[in-house]
Amino acid sequence: MLRVLESNGFHIDEAMRYCAGVESIYREVLKSFADEGDEKLPMLQRCMENQDFQRYMIEVHGIKNVAQTIGDVRLFEIAMVQNDAMKAADFQKAIQGHDEFMKILEEELAVIRRALKQ
Repeated sequence: MLRVLESNGFHIDEAMRYCAGVESIYREVLKSFADEGDEKLPMLQRCMENQDFQRYMIEVHGIKNVAQTIGDVRLFEIAMVQNDAMKAADFQKAIQGHDEFMKILEEELAVIRRALKQ
């Protein structure tokens, strides 16, 4: 499992520090994030379509934090951009970055699911 994640740019050493060095805890955090992803994707899309920027910011902030916890640098970085845009009330920037954010979120969830099958 860890090799799949590392080969996709995850910083496992950092993630394991957040999980007390216990791989089973790390696996559980990954599984929880992957399971919640099925709900987050349509929710984020609805928030953007309905311009519910407050809820969008809350969700993006949570994803950013989990991405950092699991060592997913790629997702963390784009979530940080979206989060910063929302905090600055730069809704146009958030709208422009939304599709790329969603694409990366979907790709990273697929990597996590593939790793969990190992």
